[in-house]
Amino acid sequence: MKNFVQAVVITLLTGLPASAQTLSPEDISKIIDERMSDLNPYQALLNDPDPERSRLAMQVMLESGDPDLVRMALEFGLLSPNPGVKRTAFEAWLKTGPILSFRFDGTNVKDTSFEGTVTGNWNGTINENVGYWRIGVSTYLDEQKCFASTANERDCFITINSDGVFLTPSRLNARATISESGRLEGTGTMYAVDEAVPFSVQLVD
Repeated sequence: MKNFVQAVVITLLTGLPASAQTLSPEDISKIIDERMSDLNPYQALLNDPDPERSRLAMQVMLESGDPDLVRMALEFGLLSPNPGVKRTAFEAWLKTGPILSFRFDGTNVKDTSFEGTVTGNWNGTINENVGYWRIGVSTYLDEQKCFASTANERDCFITINSDGVFLTPSRLNARATISESGRLEGTGTMYAVDEAVPFSVQLVD
């Protein structure tokens, strides 16, 4: 939501003709209110006092395919203090088949196999001993109760339960939680690397 408002303000300021640059703060505020009027009904749905209606509104918006609605609902859910709402938002978002960007913090990892696992096994990149790797989320596997990855659509990639988010792609076994800032954060055991490696996945831009 915060990022959306910032984008509206930037658009307003950059899109105004030169003759309009002398608008007063009150004038700009009025224009913003008018531009935001279409947003209010959606925000009202998310903030419905009935928790179940709010949850369903978030889920429908996440599954709508509309980028603005998806971002709004994802931010609302992942930044919620309610763990159940966070989980619902995360699971609904995973069903849209996103690509996850992993950031592995190897700055304190002494095992030289770290770089080889990221670049050789996953075809990722390394910058100052921080590894980056992208992998897509595929279909939900009903029998295993988990999400597969685009690299392997038969086995579990992401499993979510009351203990956290478990990630088990090839050559990684990791556990994470959704932080207050809307990121997946945790540690993982990587193939051939003796030390546990901290990692994060940004979910909210």
